Amino acid sequence: MNRIDDPRAVFYLRNQALIEEWATLGESVANLTHAFLSSCADGIAELASELSPDVEVFTFLEEDEDWPKILLVLPGWFPSSGGELVRGVEVAPRVGVGLEWNKSRRLNFTTAPACAFTGVWVDVDIAGGKELSRKLRAAFGEAGLLKKHKLASSPWWPAYRYETATGEYWNDLEPYRAHLIQSVRFHWTEFEARIREVLAT
Repeated sequence: MNRIDDPRAVFYLRNQALIEEWATLGESVANLTHAFLSSCADGIAELASELSPDVEVFTFLEEDEDWPKILLVLPGWFPSSGGELVRGVEVAPRVGVGLEWNKSRRLNFTTAPACAFTGVWVDVDIAGGKELSRKLRAAFGEAGLLKKHKLASSPWWPAYRYETATGEYWNDLEPYRAHLIQSVRFHWTEFEARIREVLAT
């Protein structure tokens, strides 16, 4: 081999220093994205107060949290809650409706699956979590909600969608924040009653 003919490889070799310098920007963008998404907690708290006095906000925003999330919950959605909301990192809800993202160096505003997503979350790691997820996915599917709203489904997120920012969103993040909060409202409106039904069975 005496020559590299692949034009992409040649482009990379010709611009390698600059490309690698630009690649390091990804981490700072991910940090900014995480900070912005964390700031949505206030807007989601305002949404909770609009929905009902019983709706609370539960957050997973600790420094070591790989999958930060901001969830709307009801008192009965906690394990062994006895009808009262138990606060604190020791007692997490079984299920919630809200916003989540992966706090990695790839986190960004516009590319699925590296961007934030909203939907219905289930803690599949707790006792009965896998079965609860299965029941919710079945209930949502039977009601036609996943197909109707073109939502994805997984064990952790029985109903969800990626939320990408559009246009020159960096000049004004408020429309994207409003979109995220509106999407949380949408999921609450569509799924809250069905979640309660499944939890009651």
